[in-house]
Amino acid sequence: MADSFLTKFKPKLLLYESLLFLLVQSLALFAGAKLIKAGQVELPTVEGGYFRLVQILIAFVIALVIMIILLKLLKTPVSFGFFFSLIIFIGAQAIFEAFFPLIISIALAVAIVLIRWKFPNVVTHNLAIILGIAGISMVLGLSLRPWPEIIILLIVLSIYDFIAVFKTKFMVSLFKQLLTRGAPLAIVVPERAPALKEHIGKISAEKIREKDKKVLMLGSGDIAFPTLFAVSAQFANGLPAAIAIIAGSILGIIANHYLLTIKKLKFIPALPLIAAFSITAYLLSLGLT
Repeated sequence: MADSFLTKFKPKLLLYESLLFLLVQSLALFAGAKLIKAGQVELPTVEGGYFRLVQILIAFVIALVIMIILLKLLKTPVSFGFFFSLIIFIGAQAIFEAFFPLIISIALAVAIVLIRWKFPNVVTHNLAIILGIAGISMVLGLSLRPWPEIIILLIVLSIYDFIAVFKTKFMVSLFKQLLTRGAPLAIVVPERAPALKEHIGKISAEKIREKDKKVLMLGSGDIAFPTLFAVSAQFANGLPAAIAIIAGSILGIIANHYLLTIKKLKFIPALPLIAAFSITAYLLSLGLT
């Protein structure tokens, strides 16, 4: 019985998924801490918190609309690649700039984009996505406060994610369109190590057809929002609060993994459980410090 459960649960996939998630978190926290220590950023004030929240939500809607338009107008993977590359470049450059002069950070970010498109396998794709998400999350996390901005943001987007996956199916359709272009905005976690060298387009096609969970994909938003939450908490409340958020997020990932492997759900809104556990962990950390 236990063997059957473990076979279905796929603990190795969960381990790989969690490690890649932790890598994004670590990069963002480390780079953010360096900027904080250097005095290059200032803690956001309480005043204007709700205005900043509205700005982020408007930016999210605009980005979503732009992506939909591009997917409708740009039918080939190459044409859509510019938008994909821009996201990677912005995030990677932000991470590199925390450690190197501006010109070097730009050159390294360009190199990451070129490597991703010259050798489009799972490894280079994940490297680009990890740097892109870590950088964008770090920048946003340093500009927002955990409360009210981020916690309200997580709640609003979790409700949206639930509706867009289970009710309207909009996010499922959008994700499939990204897969058909071989450019999923997600970290790709294959069950087999040799698959790391396979073309990302082939892996994406297999993901659309798969019946068993041989490939897991953790969406960029499901990684970015808990990451910016952790960065913000580190800035406002200290490292223990950030660690609590990360621990809570991992519990959310485990819960989602259970739904995907044991309950056999093909698509799920991953953010609600990640947000619920991370917010709870953050609030508990404030009570313990």
